[in-house]
Amino acid sequence: MGKKKIRIALTAGDPFGVGPELSLAVARDAEEEVTLYGDPVQLQGAARLVAVPIEGERPETPGPSATGGRAALAALRRAMEDLRAGRQDALVTAPISKESCALAGAGAAGHTPLLGRFFGVAEPLMAFVWDEDEPVVALLTVHIPLRAVAASLTSAKVERAALVLHAALRERFRRKQARLGILGLNPHAGEGGRLGSEEADHVAPAIERLRARGLEVSGPLPGDTAFAVRERFDGLLALYHDQGLAPVKALAFRRAVNVTLGLPIVRTSPAHGTAFDLAGSGRADPSSLRAAVLWAARLAR
Repeated sequence: MGKKKIRIALTAGDPFGVGPELSLAVARDAEEEVTLYGDPVQLQGAARLVAVPIEGERPETPGPSATGGRAALAALRRAMEDLRAGRQDALVTAPISKESCALAGAGAAGHTPLLGRFFGVAEPLMAFVWDEDEPVVALLTVHIPLRAVAASLTSAKVERAALVLHAALRERFRRKQARLGILGLNPHAGEGGRLGSEEADHVAPAIERLRARGLEVSGPLPGDTAFAVRERFDGLLALYHDQGLAPVKALAFRRAVNVTLGLPIVRTSPAHGTAFDLAGSGRADPSSLRAAVLWAARLAR
């Protein structure tokens, strides 16, 4: 007998971005049991569909809109309910627009905080994967201004994120060693305090406590060299968005997949946005969404 198919809930994202067309393309050739969640008009021909019709006026041209935000959030809510009820095994989300969500009255929230609130997880961790032999790259802070990163940094926050990453490496990714590398905030990881004190004040104390728990942790690592020696690590914790994502996308732009850690479910998504400018053009690349489905099945299995 063949292996059991994983039931994947695939939300089509903002209906006026590239999500619906990419979702259809990926669902049609997926080996797993993929159910699409979205507008039945846009997702005609889908073998499995949870219909969440668009309510409101459709914009004349693709772009952020309250209608798009409401539709994307409604589809996500239905999928999360099915995940919680055990009717699906994993969640894959096509991109939504924070601007559309804000216009719909939901605030400028992305998938990660929305999932956290629904499943009762205070601070789910955004992470990225692209190859089984490469480290899982997690982000301590995500969509905040760069000037706010230092002020938001605490040793407790670093420790907690590292523990979530370590648990995921062991339980989800089956990494036996779960070797962690934690990046510094400043150039040269502060250079002994000459370029900043955040490493000594917040990162180093967290690393000491993690080592006391028995974890194999290195750092604070200079951000400009950590990825050059990434084969030494199973997981890397970057302290801010571009510190982690710039190298990830340089290394594997079309294969990188966003994975939310710390949730009671498996959730993945492509590492790109709504691409309103490509919607309906036929030029959008499904590679990252296809990789997200493969990773979701692998992690759920």
